[in-house]
Amino acid sequence: MLNLTYQERRVILFIIVVALVGLGINFLSKHYSQIRVVGYVNQELNRINLNQATVGTLIDIPGIGRILAQRIIDYREHYGEFKDISELKNIKGIGKSKYEIIKDYFIVN
Repeated sequence: MLNLTYQERRVILFIIVVALVGLGINFLSKHYSQIRVVGYVNQELNRINLNQATVGTLIDIPGIGRILAQRIIDYREHYGEFKDISELKNIKGIGKSKYEIIKDYFIVN
């Protein structure tokens, strides 16, 4: 087999141990990170309040462009604050399928 000196075997063993410790730390950091736990505990942190949203905030939502965002703002200015998220269906361009896609991004306070 290989004829390694005592020091060479110790160096190889050290490298293996360091690699295993690194893999363990990587695994733990991915599966038990604080950010993931906070996001899991409070789902509403990522939701946008329809009554305070700006055009810039709304266009960050997948499926909402600048025109639709402006229609949402115009609706709110014309009819007052949203009382329920389902009022989005009253806006031109938001049908049943679009509503199902975007409804989980919003809250109404």
